[in-house]
Amino acid sequence: GNDLMFDEAYCEQGRNFANKIWNAFRLVKGWEVDENLENPNQQAIAWFENRFSEALAEIEANFKQYRLSEALMATYKLVWDDFCAWYLEMVKPAYQHPIDAETRAVTVKYFEEILKLLHPFMPFLTEELYHDEIFGERTEMDCCIVADYPTIGETNEQFLKEAELIKGLVSEIRNVRNTRQISPKDALPLSIKVNSGLVYENWTNVIFKLANVSEVELVNDKIAGSASFMVGNDEFFIVLNENVDLDAEKERLTKELEYLKGFLKSVDAKLSNERFVQNAKPEIIANERNKKADAESKIAIITESLADLEG
Repeated sequence: GNDLMFDEAYCEQGRNFANKIWNAFRLVKGWEVDENLENPNQQAIAWFENRFSEALAEIEANFKQYRLSEALMATYKLVWDDFCAWYLEMVKPAYQHPIDAETRAVTVKYFEEILKLLHPFMPFLTEELYHDEIFGERTEMDCCIVADYPTIGETNEQFLKEAELIKGLVSEIRNVRNTRQISPKDALPLSIKVNSGLVYENWTNVIFKLANVSEVELVNDKIAGSASFMVGNDEFFIVLNENVDLDAEKERLTKELEYLKGFLKSVDAKLSNERFVQNAKPEIIANERNKKADAESKIAIITESLADLEG
């Protein structure tokens, strides 16, 4: 069966999740609106709309198969990771600054849809919040339990993939800060060597806001003496006011190269297995071939970077 043994850790996890929802609600409700401000968050809004539809399709598929635990986990990740950790961070105004009316209205709408999605799992908290004035006036019978369930909209898979790369970029910049003990308040210059078709100009507002970047420059060559990393097939460079440890950089790149070679070997083994190729779905085979091409591209770039360091 699908029974779970009682564990106090589950209670703590539920409590923390409820606190997360409540704190997100307090954040959105506390925003002051300036009707004169334009909306700078179109990209973030479009991303969450796509991500919500993608997650909703996954949740409904789990419900149809009676996979309740998977449906709950997909809902949990949508709320905690996508809505609270990423979307709200993308759109929230600076401390003690107002927000534009359009962003607030769209965010309140998303929050209401999330409450409907959460209601089967957390009926009391969601019903309480659903009746708050931030969502407009409610009649006595206008309750979350009988509200129309969200419907799946269209999703742009390419757009969602681009967003994942941008999130990976933000995480890597934060990692550079942590490893070199750079304050989050210090803005960093970012240079990008684009090897893919991603248009970074569309995402600069998100990058500036989440990664505290002072400038974004597109370059054609590697920048020597900078902190460098890769996200997807694109290369990124941050020029720091310090000397980069070349030996440590070589060690990092060598480890990454060894990992990619091992990963490529496992993918090649899978694709050379006739039984796998004959029985697997076409989309799975296509995904494995994409993994192979991606790994080969990264290996070539890292090998070139190591050669430059040796030179």
